Amino acid sequence: MVNEAALQTRSCAPSALDMGEEKWIDVDGIRTRYFDQGEGERIVFIHGVQMGSTDGSSSARTWDLNFAALSSSFNTISLDRLGQGYTDNPKSDNDYTMHASVQHVIAFLDRLGKKPYHLVGHSRGGYMVARITMERADLVKTITCVSSGTLAPGAPRTEVATRNRPQPEHQRESIRWYLERYSHNPMIVTDAWLDDSQRIANLEKTQFAVSRMRASGLLKDQFAPKLYAQRAETHHWLLTKGMACPTLIAWGRNDPGAHLEAGLRLIEMFMSLQPKTEWRLFNRCGHFVFREHPAAFNRMLDDFVRANC
Repeated sequence: MVNEAALQTRSCAPSALDMGEEKWIDVDGIRTRYFDQGEGERIVFIHGVQMGSTDGSSSARTWDLNFAALSSSFNTISLDRLGQGYTDNPKSDNDYTMHASVQHVIAFLDRLGKKPYHLVGHSRGGYMVARITMERADLVKTITCVSSGTLAPGAPRTEVATRNRPQPEHQRESIRWYLERYSHNPMIVTDAWLDDSQRIANLEKTQFAVSRMRASGLLKDQFAPKLYAQRAETHHWLLTKGMACPTLIAWGRNDPGAHLEAGLRLIEMFMSLQPKTEWRLFNRCGHFVFREHPAAFNRMLDDFVRANC
């Protein structure tokens, strides 16, 4: 029997929005895809996950519901991170790390030459905006950290949240399962979002990165231990020196991977030495705050950027 209510909800879900013409830039020998529209204060969107993952195949287009809406008032920029989307894979196994991803974005921001920027990072991207500020405060005007279980203290919940995921992971139904599992309202997972994710997941470069991270053991032996060591270093910096710019933290109350308790502990870290710290909690919302509540998220970000121009 057809679930008419579900069909109606899915039909009312936001459609993919035009982000304009894709652009390409050489960043230290890495061919990097990005989008750049509008004028005014520069907002840079940094997506989540990492190279060698098929968990939704996150890319610059993950932000389409925010990028297009905000480009009428600001200069909005969104890029595919190192080894993700259509950006080149790392040049060597040694660069299959979060550190290399951070350095790639730093080099990209330098190459654009538009500093300072308002950085907006989701999930692993939320860790990155904090780390970029720690290493290169001159590039950053504000940061917005969205649902970053990676940056938050405590053990990650990803393995528990994604247990029993359909196999193989790069197929459409597995990607759908993952995105729906992480959304409070699974009906926001549109065909357009799935189409883009599946295309990226099936790229030869994506499959190569998966093989390096998984089959060759780089995820377990290199990526994860180096990330958690640098996360501890970042926490120490937050508690002893403090975030160097105004900070906004956005979280979904019903996020299965980045639990609210961890988010609250992270907020305390930011607030300890940075008085200009704000946070917003979105009710009935999972991991993709900016896609489940795009209009409210855009208003929030618009107000925050204008208040800290």
